[in-house]
Amino acid sequence: MDHASACRSTPAPVLSVVVPVLGEEEHLGECLDSLRGQALTGIEIVLAGQGAGAVRDRWSSVVVPEGRDAGAARNAGAERARGTYLAFAGADSVVPTGAYRALVESLEVTGSDLACGRSAPLPVPLSVGRTPGETVEDSAWLPGTDGVGVPRTHITRLPQLIHDRSMANKVFRRTFWDEHRFRFPDGVPADFPVAIPAHVLSRSTDVLADVVRLCRPAADEPADPERRLAAMLDVSALLERHDPRLRTHWDGEVEEAVAEVLDTAAVRRDLGGLWALAPALATLHPHAADGSTALRRLMFFLLIRGMAKELSEVQRFAGEQVMDCGVVRRGLLRPRWFHDYPFLYDDRISDEVFSAAHDLKLRARVDDVRSGGDGVVRIEGHAYIAHLGSRRSRLELWLQRGGERIELPVTRIPRPDVTANSRQSAVCHDMSGFATEVAAHDLRSGRWTLHVRVSAHGVTRSGRAAGARSAGERTFSAGGVRVTLTREDGLVLRAAAHPAPAPHPGDQVTAVEWTDADELVLSGVGDGDGDRIVAACGAERHEWPLRREGGRWSATVGRTAGGLPLRSGTWRVSSGGRWLRLSPGLVAELPGPRTTPIHEISFRTNLAGELSLAVRPALGPDERGRRATLRRRRGGPFHGGPAGGLLRGGGRLGDAALFDSYGGGQYSCNPRAISEELARRHPGTELIWVTRDGQFAPPPGVRTVLYGSREHEHALRTSRFVVANRRTQPSWYRKRPGQLFVQTWHGTPLKRLGRDIGAMPYAQRDLDGDLERYAAMWDVLISPNPFSTPILRSAFGFPGEVLNSGYPRNDVLFRQEQGARVRRLLGVPEDKRIVLYAPTWRDGEPGARGDLRLRLDAGRAVDALGDDHVLLVRAHYLVADRMSVPPGAIDVSRFPDMADLLAAADVLVTDYSSALFDFACTGRPMVFFAYDLERYRDEVRGFYFDFEADAPGPIVRTSDDVIEVLKYGDPSSYKVRYDDFRYAFCPWDDGRASERVVSRMLT
Repeated sequence: MDHASACRSTPAPVLSVVVPVLGEEEHLGECLDSLRGQALTGIEIVLAGQGAGAVRDRWSSVVVPEGRDAGAARNAGAERARGTYLAFAGADSVVPTGAYRALVESLEVTGSDLACGRSAPLPVPLSVGRTPGETVEDSAWLPGTDGVGVPRTHITRLPQLIHDRSMANKVFRRTFWDEHRFRFPDGVPADFPVAIPAHVLSRSTDVLADVVRLCRPAADEPADPERRLAAMLDVSALLERHDPRLRTHWDGEVEEAVAEVLDTAAVRRDLGGLWALAPALATLHPHAADGSTALRRLMFFLLIRGMAKELSEVQRFAGEQVMDCGVVRRGLLRPRWFHDYPFLYDDRISDEVFSAAHDLKLRARVDDVRSGGDGVVRIEGHAYIAHLGSRRSRLELWLQRGGERIELPVTRIPRPDVTANSRQSAVCHDMSGFATEVAAHDLRSGRWTLHVRVSAHGVTRSGRAAGARSAGERTFSAGGVRVTLTREDGLVLRAAAHPAPAPHPGDQVTAVEWTDADELVLSGVGDGDGDRIVAACGAERHEWPLRREGGRWSATVGRTAGGLPLRSGTWRVSSGGRWLRLSPGLVAELPGPRTTPIHEISFRTNLAGELSLAVRPALGPDERGRRATLRRRRGGPFHGGPAGGLLRGGGRLGDAALFDSYGGGQYSCNPRAISEELARRHPGTELIWVTRDGQFAPPPGVRTVLYGSREHEHALRTSRFVVANRRTQPSWYRKRPGQLFVQTWHGTPLKRLGRDIGAMPYAQRDLDGDLERYAAMWDVLISPNPFSTPILRSAFGFPGEVLNSGYPRNDVLFRQEQGARVRRLLGVPEDKRIVLYAPTWRDGEPGARGDLRLRLDAGRAVDALGDDHVLLVRAHYLVADRMSVPPGAIDVSRFPDMADLLAAADVLVTDYSSALFDFACTGRPMVFFAYDLERYRDEVRGFYFDFEADAPGPIVRTSDDVIEVLKYGDPSSYKVRYDDFRYAFCPWDDGRASERVVSRMLT
């Protein structure tokens, strides 16, 4: 019996639950298990989406719509659903056992159109038998309801429901759904376009206090910002028709969305889609933008009045100059501060648009607190008013408990780092620092908090001092007072109120020491049983031996197994599966930072005393930040200068070459090949490599300079040659007369670049001004093949010399001994077949939360391919630090050079990476795991040619298909296409491209 016949012969279900399935959902099984285990009988599960057909589930009906997004899937699922009630579950969520019964029974009793309940976070101890009402640490519910259910209410009586925008915590009466023909709009992966209208249009809503949904944190799905804004405007219009009071709050959020659209549109040449929304935006509440920054108010004003030329100028200003622009004081009788933005003196625009009143905010932070002995608490921090200089500011500190306050003495201390960290150059905050002391014994019982008042240039601001991000969070006792520092509450002193917490089990650090080699020696006591110290940052982990003797232990944290220092980031330190904790004495007297030639390493802890190491590049205040950038643009000297003396005008060009691969991230790619050829051909040239984080070991005879440092500036201004493979030179750099700048780029373009990206909604773009500035510095642009030459010219707007040399990085692919050398380095025997999986990155991935998941099921691939295969996984360098590689595969994401891996690989599995053009030089087989081909091609980046027609190997969509092709595929079936591909993209690759480039440099 087919599905349609079965539907006609069975009674309608009580509830239909639509689950969108787009493919590769990691936790779908848990979701479906929770739905099958519901206490409510008569549930129909509808799987909808492009990936639904691949789910083998006999309990569910399946519908595969034409659209590729979740909205299209849910619309199709709702049309197929037959239940009296309708719900939508997320594939990453779990529904507690009694949730749907509670929601449906409420609707049965009250007759309401809609019922909703709480959402709570996962992970929790997973039990699909959890019932609504159980105690769960849940996410914030509606303010003002006090956790109590409210039946038969409405958004007009409970305005807080405007914050209830999820669809996964609701059950709809189906007749209500059909009456209003609800649909999810295309290209808007959000629930509010249906959730809020449902609240407004319902005759009544039941609000339950029960937890009806357990969900995992998820990264925001990419969305076309203009489509999202259009959907928000539709909601605004609906609210205006039904309850204008609700619209007032909503329109403030619409204005925030407008700002996001303007930010995105700033780098597009076509603003047509944005201007089409201007008439609707003009109907927003008159005060919707009042709480926004002046810059946003200005752009909003120009947009809704159709001032296109002026808006374009302000957008360029916002992208390039706003952080270097200050405020001005205007007015004779009552002078006020205004932002010195474009059109400030234009009579068409009200002065109020430029008012800085909302932007002159207090910035007060506690940077350090420690026990000074004898019951004294020492506090350091900084405080200033944004946009106003601090040199002549007045600063007051006090402790407050209710209406009682204790004035504190203030010592002003220089803090040039505050200016460097302020992300602006218009004003100086070097004198914003303060230090004070509190005699803990003198505090009366109660909770005391630190407050600050700053007066500068006729403006006064006061408030609580928050905790600085760099200070971490910690708590300790001093003189009978409990001292607590947190990001949100800042400094809190509790006198004679709370005893010190009991010690935690495990290992405790009691002493720290640095060696001359910048190794950290930790020692302590504890009952742990671990024999290794582990430092973890994202998906990256490193280990060192831990030595125990009696109840004491010690360990040395130094270079990693690859001989490199820890990269920048925050590293949590553990042993035996437990985080190491600092002793109370170390928490109260946290050790100061250690500065190495590459890094500054600081100790961090939290309220539990757990140890972290915060690592960042060792750049001083005069080497980082907008103010340092402005000084460099103007050609000003350092205070103290590099080893060669003060730099005024840049010094003389020397016989040196400066190399930059991926912004100082690697010793690799075309710059490496050119560097090594230059060393062979012209050994008198000094070779200098830029390193951003010390994550590569250069060969003997090569000097490194830290990106952004004095030495880097000196090298950029005095080297005869500058060779780079990305647009990563500092914004202040201007090429010197007599310098030769060679831009090699880093791949044949399949994906659209630079100006050619156009209006792809999800792609990251460069400002046109940035492209022009970068391209103007280049003397020679390297082209890998005839196909690339016109594309590179167009994408970068480069009219200069293009050297048709082929890619120097591919020279190693013509050296037979290179593959064998790499195999030995990796420990892979000659009789093993090496499969290299090297996907590219997706625009938006660096902004995703948490670790990224490898799309290829590497564990299953290793098992299926057997012992005669070795799977290497090379994550893209932009996301490698957050990409977890499962056991069985070899993670080569940090292997120095991709070209060496290609030389060793027998098969390449990739997607849209430029590595496919390089690997074609070898003639070895390729497999293309393009699970998101249509979306990547049509929405994310776009292609320069028909990838499906020209790819020199099979294009597959699932992990199973990849495994099938690797085991049983016939590479010879692609021989003709492969030969055509090599003819088009590899005609200049012969192993001598480096020679041609260096010959051009030396002429």
